[in-house]
Amino acid sequence: METRMECIKKRLEEWITPRTLSWFFFIVYLVSLIPMFVIGLYNYPSADDYSIGSNVRQTWVASHSIFQTIWQAVLRAAEDWMIWMGYFTSNFLMAIPPCVFGEKWYALTTVIMVGSISLSTGYLLYQLFVKVLKADKYISSSVICIMLFFTIQCMVGRVEAFYWYCGAANYMLTHSMAMCFYGMLVSLAVSNHKKSFMVVATILGFLVGGVNQMTALNVAIFLFLVLVYLLFTKRCKEKIAVCIPTFAFYVGFILNIAAPGNWVRSEISHGMGPIKAVMISLLYGLEYCLGEWTDWSVLIMIIALIPLLWKVAARTDFRFPYPVVVIMFGFGLVSAMMTPPLFAVGNIGAARLQAVTFTMYILVLVLCELYAVGWVQKKYFVGKVDSNKLSADIIIFLVSCVLFFGAGAGLKIIANPHYYTSSSAMTDLLNGSAKAYGKALKERAELYNSGEKDIIVDALETEPKLLYFSDITEDTEDWQNRGLSRYYGLNSVRKNKKVE
Repeated sequence: METRMECIKKRLEEWITPRTLSWFFFIVYLVSLIPMFVIGLYNYPSADDYSIGSNVRQTWVASHSIFQTIWQAVLRAAEDWMIWMGYFTSNFLMAIPPCVFGEKWYALTTVIMVGSISLSTGYLLYQLFVKVLKADKYISSSVICIMLFFTIQCMVGRVEAFYWYCGAANYMLTHSMAMCFYGMLVSLAVSNHKKSFMVVATILGFLVGGVNQMTALNVAIFLFLVLVYLLFTKRCKEKIAVCIPTFAFYVGFILNIAAPGNWVRSEISHGMGPIKAVMISLLYGLEYCLGEWTDWSVLIMIIALIPLLWKVAARTDFRFPYPVVVIMFGFGLVSAMMTPPLFAVGNIGAARLQAVTFTMYILVLVLCELYAVGWVQKKYFVGKVDSNKLSADIIIFLVSCVLFFGAGAGLKIIANPHYYTSSSAMTDLLNGSAKAYGKALKERAELYNSGEKDIIVDALETEPKLLYFSDITEDTEDWQNRGLSRYYGLNSVRKNKKVE
């Protein structure tokens, strides 16, 4: 007769299948985003949203033509390419924040950023796990949702990653474009596609070459190694499929780094020498990746993913050779993202720079963990592994991880309500600071659109941790004040001193 424990395990295996597990993690991930989207309803533009988006906004107000508005963003990107910054794709995206069509549309910022990260990362990992490694799609979905959950909830610099459009568009949105480009290259290498797919991949490759130089350099390094690998293999199909979009990327990348504006900007910047920048980026990689960013939450993610990644690696014949080399390359790839800002301005203090690096770090961390798990499996467990079924032991292990994380997260939130992104959103919503902030900025926007040309506004009474990035000052000549004046067509704007 079956023992009671054996009966329980059998029931668990019947109830919790890869499909139900994937739906559970997918729903948890979606529910975790709700507070982030709700608080986004109180979000308003600031700083560069006004100064960079001013020409586009004025064009929209004057014409209400989508074509003219987009063309104005193109002109702004071209101007910046000549006189300030080479990353033309980023410049275009920054020049057209949602608020140019009306302040209420700024709430889409969070949806755009979180949505783009989720879809692009999910697409890339699906191509790698399901199409290349032949893994079960439900197991793969669970891995993707878990990774995205921790990426979003543990995000560093989350204000500039999800709520300040200009900074987020330059880094998080363009990072998502790069992940989508990677996914398309993988798809081209393993599947047959129509020419239209190749055209889209080629256009996207060119645009990715024109994004911020942290992401662009990262892609340039990785694609160079891919091309070297293909050069010494006989995979003609992969060579042809990958080389055309890759060539388009390098055209965009060369235009990016050779832009006249980069030289203009370098004259007033004080960065590091190239060799020192590389060395310091490796040091920062150790400090951030192995120290500050790998907290207990990320460690739980790593532990929880072990059995699922074991399943992902089970169906492939790939042997996962040289794991130490691959892990070292992953570390170098993440560290390389820090080199451009160190070279240009001598630091990576801006939260948006750390946010995009952290996002890449979590992705590389999971891929390196998969590689290490796969190496162990192929070297020490040669027998066939059933990748379609979750054993009771795996289910109990995953449930334990979920419960442990839930208990630990609850204690952490009690100590620091702003520790996770969604807990920070809930805190700002429940204490009323987000609503008061949104109300104050809505009243300001009504003043800006009232027809008056010289505006004085009250200081903000609240500055929600998840929404507030910057504000105008009491000086009408401050760059933020002047940018806001251009945006709304005002003579001047300033704020009163805050009453303590």
